[in-house]
Amino acid sequence: MPDIKSILLLCSFLCFITGIFSPEVIIRWGIPSVKTRRRVLALFGGVTLLLVIITQIGESLPKTYTEFNPEEEPSNIFVFSPIEAGDRMKIYKIAETGYTNHLEINILNEQSSLGNENYNAPEGYEFVQLDLRVTNKMNEPYTLDTRELQLQTGMLEVLTPTIEDTTETRIDLAGEETIELSLVYLQPIDESYLTLTYLPLATEAESNEEASTEVSVSKIGEIIKTKQTMIQVHEVRRMNQSAKAGFEYIEVSLSIKNPSNRAMTYYPFHFELECSSSPNRVKSAMGISEVETLGITELASGGMVTGTLLFEVPKGATDLKLYYHEPSLFTKQMLEINLMETSSQPLPLQSEVVLSEQWKSVDELNNRQLKVLETELIKETKYTQAKEHHQFVAVRVELTNHSAENQEYTAFDFKLMNEQGRLTMPSLLLIDNQSELTSGTLAPQESVTGYLLFEDSDLYTTFYLLYSPDNWKDSECIIQPLQ
Repeated sequence: MPDIKSILLLCSFLCFITGIFSPEVIIRWGIPSVKTRRRVLALFGGVTLLLVIITQIGESLPKTYTEFNPEEEPSNIFVFSPIEAGDRMKIYKIAETGYTNHLEINILNEQSSLGNENYNAPEGYEFVQLDLRVTNKMNEPYTLDTRELQLQTGMLEVLTPTIEDTTETRIDLAGEETIELSLVYLQPIDESYLTLTYLPLATEAESNEEASTEVSVSKIGEIIKTKQTMIQVHEVRRMNQSAKAGFEYIEVSLSIKNPSNRAMTYYPFHFELECSSSPNRVKSAMGISEVETLGITELASGGMVTGTLLFEVPKGATDLKLYYHEPSLFTKQMLEINLMETSSQPLPLQSEVVLSEQWKSVDELNNRQLKVLETELIKETKYTQAKEHHQFVAVRVELTNHSAENQEYTAFDFKLMNEQGRLTMPSLLLIDNQSELTSGTLAPQESVTGYLLFEDSDLYTTFYLLYSPDNWKDSECIIQPLQ
């Protein structure tokens, strides 16, 4: 069936031709002059034809990224990050197609729910399902790991797809093959701003060549180490709470330490559990206790975090082994921890945070001066309340531009570090809708004052404020102890 555009195009063409060659065959429409009728018909047909052509050209142009303004587009913005370092992020809306060097990714639909007969979302959370169409643009095969498709909340929390024990995360795509898949994420309820980010876990070289695998083995209580990670499992528990029929949860309590000389980010989906009753390794699930659950964590050099991982396995499963896959460019580093054996003399893992004395002794960097005016530990603000066993660290700061040029600032130039070395980005929760330090531009010698809000465990009382005005380049930052 022809569409309206085709009909208009046909009509305009007929009017144009008739107006030029045979205007007398048309009913006069109250216009006695043949010359005038010719002009009217030709003008009508020409204008209509021109409009149709312009519309068609606009639709045929390739889609480019759109600049995103959170105030104008509050939700359903999806971001596809290119593989190449230094490339700008490309921003697409729902139903548009995002491109990387290897893939075309089209978001067909999204829908949210509180769960089904088997699973219910924890309080304060909901499930969101994204239906995607993925095409391999290359002629040769390509392997997509669904964990590479991550959701990011407005609070910069990164969410990975929820994985069933029977779900295969790696999908092999033949050359130019197109597939459709649905991914389910557990997100904070009433989240108004979500982005979908394609973040490859491996380089192109790794996807085409089989990298060598190094496996280190330990047991409960022992400290196992690589260049980027130190892990110690403290305890393993079996729980039936909230598990589906015939299944149980294995809760693993562990600590992760960053032994490198730079900040590192650790992800729970790097862990897998192997057991005798399941043919496939099990991915970690959302913890029963949000406070204790080990989520995505950034640690400073020497920093450490302790938490739990939860795995759903068939009831009575034995031969439990925990695996950690460490991201590496050239080597598949794997740590294996036997959860059925315990060390007789475990030594506790300790944080060893080393702060640069150079950055502790300054209050100005790149012509930006930082003053900490006030620090307060609070449980709630005017608009929100901290999670159980958590607290807000409210820091009032003053920034001054001592340069001769305008300088931009943003709250995300700041991080909070607790005494264990865990780094936290500012929360987007409001204090009072007036006093927050957000973002803007400072004129020469101009100052701005505002509050930064961070959320952390209430077990800690010692904190440091880190400020880096150049997107954390070369780890140059002002380090201010908070009283």
